[in-house]
Amino acid sequence: MLHRIFIEPSQAHDAWYLMIVPMVIFIAIGYKAVRTKDMDHYWREVLVFILQVLGGMAALALVFMLIVNVLVPWLAPMP
Repeated sequence: MLHRIFIEPSQAHDAWYLMIVPMVIFIAIGYKAVRTKDMDHYWREVLVFILQVLGGMAALALVFMLIVNVLVPWLAPMP
C-alpha cells in the first residue's frame, strides 16, 4: 500500500530534532533567493546562513543545558 503522507504521516517523534537541518536548508535557500543582491555569491551566502543558524541553535542549546544542569541546581539545591 502506498504511503499517504497527509493521511498517515511518518512516525518521526523520536527524531524530531533531525528535521531542523532540512528546514534550515530550505529556509536559507528561499530567504537568500529573495534577499541577495548579487546572485554570483548566492550559494556561498546560503551556506554561511545555514552554518550561522545551526551554530546559533547549537550554542543556545549548550547555554540552556548549562543553565539547567549547573546554574539551577547551584541556586536552588534539593534538600
